[in-house]
Amino acid sequence: MSKRFWLGAAVIALAALAGCAKDPTTIAVAVGIDATVPPLLILGIDVVSTADPTREVTSRQTSPYASDAGDRPGPFLFPLLLPVTVDASFAGPVTVTIEGLDWDTMAVTATGSATATVVAQQSTSATIILTGTGAPPGDGAADGSGGD
Repeated sequence: MSKRFWLGAAVIALAALAGCAKDPTTIAVAVGIDATVPPLLILGIDVVSTADPTREVTSRQTSPYASDAGDRPGPFLFPLLLPVTVDASFAGPVTVTIEGLDWDTMAVTATGSATATVVAQQSTSATIILTGTGAPPGDGAADGSGGD
């Protein structure tokens, strides 16, 4: 068979596969903070199935904002919309927890959670307000000034 035949067959196969693509399963999390939350550079995200608590997805997201500090980003700007992609098998009720983590120690400095109902291959929404835990920044400076 000719090259042209195989090229045509490949194009048709790719087009068929593209037509079978599935929409992602996402949770669009609107995240806000209260006055007790320190500046956050890292967010930990945890999604747990209510039906099967052993099914869990965790991830971390670092702030995309630039900073004048050489080794770290600027803090997240709130409110923000945080898209969280999960496997379609998570369809059903879930608990979404977001934690603000200290850059130096990974200590939890803020936390919040909400429930949502995941629908396979669709976007679901949730709203979480983070509250400070009272944990000091990693260098021990409670006011975030960096110490002495």
